[in-house]
Amino acid sequence: MSIATYPSTRDSGILWLGDVPSHWEVRPLKHLISLRSGGTPSKARDDFWEGSVPWASAKDLKSARLSDTADHLTDLAIAEGGVELNPTGSILILVRGMMLARAFPVVETLVPMAINQDLKAVNPKPGMTSSFLAWTLRGTARESLDRCSEAGHGTKALRMEDWLTMPFPAPPSEEQVSIAAFLDRETGKIDALIEEQRCLIALLKEKRQAVVSHGVTKGLNPDAPVKDSGIEWLGDIPAHWEARKLTAVARLESGHTPSRQRPEYWVEEDCVIPWFTLADVNQLRSGRFPRISGTTQRISELGMANSAARLLPAGTVILSRTASVGFSGIAEIDLAVSQDFAAWVCEGRLNAAFLLIVLQAMRPEFARLMMGSTHQTIYMPDIEAFKIPLPPEAEQAQIIDHVATALTSIDALTDACEAAIGLLHERRAALISAAVTGKIDVRESAKILQFPIDRARARRFVATEIIERLAHQTTFGRTKLQKVAYLAEAHANITELAGCYLRMPYGPLDQPMMDEIEAAGGDTGILVDDKHDGTMVRYRPTGKKGEHAADLRKWLGEERFNKLDHLIMALSDLKTHAAEAIATLYAVWNDALIEGKSFTDEEIISAFFGWHPKKGDNFRADELPHWLDWMRRHGIIPTGSGPKTISKMGALL
Repeated sequence: MSIATYPSTRDSGILWLGDVPSHWEVRPLKHLISLRSGGTPSKARDDFWEGSVPWASAKDLKSARLSDTADHLTDLAIAEGGVELNPTGSILILVRGMMLARAFPVVETLVPMAINQDLKAVNPKPGMTSSFLAWTLRGTARESLDRCSEAGHGTKALRMEDWLTMPFPAPPSEEQVSIAAFLDRETGKIDALIEEQRCLIALLKEKRQAVVSHGVTKGLNPDAPVKDSGIEWLGDIPAHWEARKLTAVARLESGHTPSRQRPEYWVEEDCVIPWFTLADVNQLRSGRFPRISGTTQRISELGMANSAARLLPAGTVILSRTASVGFSGIAEIDLAVSQDFAAWVCEGRLNAAFLLIVLQAMRPEFARLMMGSTHQTIYMPDIEAFKIPLPPEAEQAQIIDHVATALTSIDALTDACEAAIGLLHERRAALISAAVTGKIDVRESAKILQFPIDRARARRFVATEIIERLAHQTTFGRTKLQKVAYLAEAHANITELAGCYLRMPYGPLDQPMMDEIEAAGGDTGILVDDKHDGTMVRYRPTGKKGEHAADLRKWLGEERFNKLDHLIMALSDLKTHAAEAIATLYAVWNDALIEGKSFTDEEIISAFFGWHPKKGDNFRADELPHWLDWMRRHGIIPTGSGPKTISKMGALL
């Protein structure tokens, strides 16, 4: 994208700002904004808490726009608790907290909310628009961070006097609107590309886990006869393999921390023994069969001799069992470990590299075994009970080579996706900075109708069309909206929705998409009726019906508009249960086509029940052929295009 520069500029006299357009002003920030402080109502007053009023703190500042918070106040807290309600459209910034060591969050509120004392609510004075103010605060975040000081224990605090005198660009109001519109559109496109890369990474992680699991549970010969392993997580294994208790083929070790009360154990020059602790767990997080060649800390021979720690030989397989649970690796050096790790010294018939692959295949099992709410742990009795598959030694070596080869290409693709995300983030930051400091002239670009459309606007348009046409149904709510939205992307080819759909109990779900649609409801004339009591979330149009229709048709074009129209009309008389069946059948069928498979109806139905463990609770096998026939009669048949759904477990691993 080529963007013009301003024809006339002048030196701002400010080193970091450089030249600005000749007609722009540069003013101290305090002349352009007003501030409101926050606070915390008394924790001793139960009647101040657990109400319906959002109360924002640092932990809520994770996205550019905020419609709800983790904590809530009552109306009484607003009246008597020493806090005030900030209006919709306020801009929240963090003025004190550890986050300021690395980022300067700028968040626009979509509903009225209160804030705590670590935040400030910023509102523009006349002549400054809220959207331009928010974008410029993001684009000049480095300057804000440079005005932060240490406040003790790693916490940073914004020096308010310095910050309020910071020079701030102030173009004419109409130009502010153009710049904000341009950034809304262009960053939306970039964000959609980032989301696509993240979805691909999730798919690659799922594929990676499948390769690992298949290698150590089924082997390399698909025709080999199988037997029940007797191990729940393992299932059937080749008949010639054994299923053995891990302690029967490897010596289990754990570790310890020498007493910190004995300074003689921690004399620096005596601490020469590598000691693997939670400070080193990042070495294991990649999951790429990590090899441990060094540690952050070391212990002394005296300390080790007077503790339960022991020196373990190179080749020892290590598993984190506390806090960061389930990460594994192989030591390339002799070392000791802390009590947060289990370790196995392989003996006889078990190859250490094969054990490492098995432990990575066991990640879902580790999730089941973890105990504790805040400090999760797999306890040693559970670790002592581990059972694993044990192929012949030669076959272990073949599996190791096969898995390593298969994962090389997957990991290379993952690296490419992560590099692309990094470049997109850099592009996004540079674009924002250039636009709000006058280095590019976006006035003409911003006047162009926003088609091709950005993701956020696409979602609002499509959701509004669906809701306006289906909200009259007594059974229409959040679940059916998501199913129709998925089909709009997958079947009507509205790829601008850019969904990332997880395989959830009620069908394909992109929860962030639903959150975004509902947060923007007020802007699109849609009232979200959510009683937060487990009942159906309903929607009610409040604006003039059909106001968006002309732009929707122009954006989609006749073919896609007609497909969407047909889809909504076909589903309009169906209850949510039927919409769930159709969307899930479509998804499993479409996923198979994407993978190059050709499914029979029986295989589609089998995959339907394999979609999620709870599918069998809601559907009978004998009702699904009816819905497959319905899909064919209505021409809602997948072609292998659109998004591939993601197993939730695979996305998290």
